[in-house]
Amino acid sequence: VSAISDQGPSTYKYAHRVSDDVPTAVATILLYMPLLKDIVGIFHCIDASAKTLAHRLKHGSFALYVGGMTELFLASPKREVVFLSKRKGFIKLALRSNADIVPVYLFGNTTCLNALTWGPLAEISRRLGISFTLFWGRWLLPLPKPVKLTYARGRPLGLPHITEPTQADIDHWHQVYCTKLLELFDNYKQFNPDYAHKTLEIA
Repeated sequence: VSAISDQGPSTYKYAHRVSDDVPTAVATILLYMPLLKDIVGIFHCIDASAKTLAHRLKHGSFALYVGGMTELFLASPKREVVFLSKRKGFIKLALRSNADIVPVYLFGNTTCLNALTWGPLAEISRRLGISFTLFWGRWLLPLPKPVKLTYARGRPLGLPHITEPTQADIDHWHQVYCTKLLELFDNYKQFNPDYAHKTLEIA
């Protein structure tokens, strides 16, 4: 997860106030599907389209699951993976918008529920634009297991404002983000026994 923050009075805004002021960006289709649109509405989620996020940065910050649904089919309770190597649009958006990025990691996301990742489900999900799978946890129901959750937040990257960033600019800051995310994972995994032995992979 990343928090992309407008550079207002303090680039540490996200560190002190995680509330309705920092909505989570979700796939566009979720905002139109019956029932699901009501659920994401309760949590004040916003559309993850580039246009919507660019507009949002004129007024505030947001949280973004960079790996999206692809990451769901790569990670598991035994393997910690972030789908990040080809995801660079959020870096470009931040550079162009005079925003900053705060690396965030939630230890427990891959252990509280199991997901069915069988064969074609990943491709079907990609085509539909939404995760098409089954989840189960306690008593084989879609109820989270009673595992420890550990929220870790790094420091803002300190991105510059580049109206028209080159590919070299984007690649540089993307590498900085990846490095800081790996450091964040390694520095805090010791605080959650389910993750102490794990290594974070970037796919």
